[in-house]
Amino acid sequence: MMISRLKMMILANWKDVGGWPFLHYLKGMVQDVDILQPVSFQHPLSRRLNDLSHYLSEFYVPLLASIRRKRFDVVVSWQMRLGICYGILKRMVHPQKPPLHIIQDFHIDLTKTRGFYRFNLALLKWAIPGIDYFCCTSTEEEAIYSRMFHIPQDRIVFLPLVLPLAESPARLEEPNRPQEDYVFSYGKSDRDFDTLIRSVARLNFKTYILSQKYRPRVPVPENVCILREYVSGREMTQWLASSRMVVFPLKDYRISAGQLSMLEVMALARPLIITENMATKEYAVHGQTALFFEAGNDQELADHIQYLWDHREAAEQIGQQARQAALKLNDRRITVFSNFLERCAMDIQKGERP
Repeated sequence: MMISRLKMMILANWKDVGGWPFLHYLKGMVQDVDILQPVSFQHPLSRRLNDLSHYLSEFYVPLLASIRRKRFDVVVSWQMRLGICYGILKRMVHPQKPPLHIIQDFHIDLTKTRGFYRFNLALLKWAIPGIDYFCCTSTEEEAIYSRMFHIPQDRIVFLPLVLPLAESPARLEEPNRPQEDYVFSYGKSDRDFDTLIRSVARLNFKTYILSQKYRPRVPVPENVCILREYVSGREMTQWLASSRMVVFPLKDYRISAGQLSMLEVMALARPLIITENMATKEYAVHGQTALFFEAGNDQELADHIQYLWDHREAAEQIGQQARQAALKLNDRRITVFSNFLERCAMDIQKGERP
């Protein structure tokens, strides 16, 4: 079977309004692509109902996909919980038959071992036989998950993330803004801003941390300002583009986190310092496109900040090289996903159609 004859259904827990470049790429490659996504409601009832619909979509979208399964050759779950729910349904209803099931963004938090997360892990293990191919968040995780869940290594692969606009590089323009003398950091999940504060306290460089949830557990020096207000996408770009450098302190090497924020900074050609973890090391080379430091090592982070501050030309060169690296990721992403589709077409040709 040729890829061009595949009929594909994508399960999403967000609303696509026609601006997703990757979907247009898929439509040009296969025979048919349909997308199942949350039901949306119009004003004046829209906000609360849409929030509820978004939450429940991780359960009702897989159910709808299972009902419609005979119309498609491949189902792609674009989010972890969607994939678990559909995998369980596929295992219960039609485990050995098409459509083949691909799960995208397959990853777990290897630092969690108790409570509700163990229950989620049990559900995931139950769903595994209902998932045919796995796109995970780093090459290191390919081997880890293959051992943990007994997944054949040829069925799990690292699929690079890209910024949505990076799928159309012409739309991702580098802002032309003068640099100001400050260090910038932001984020909500898996951030270790305490380590950043300890680092810059001894350097006395003006530092802005944008986070609505962060509550410091260390003394905040005068050179650090914590911003808690909402910032629009345009304002965020201005903060990033005007900074001397951007720092992302992350909690643990074993947690795949920070990649999208990392790519946003790289695409804007700003010098980046980031904690090395299984995922972030996939997107940059230390000393060439970013500077990495060990989680929690405030002295190493301070040394990196001091270096970029004192060597402005080298810092800007790192930023420019990072931008070029980020804009090339989409080609790699397309290649990996195309290879998966080829495998699916071969499997269907060899095997049983419903």
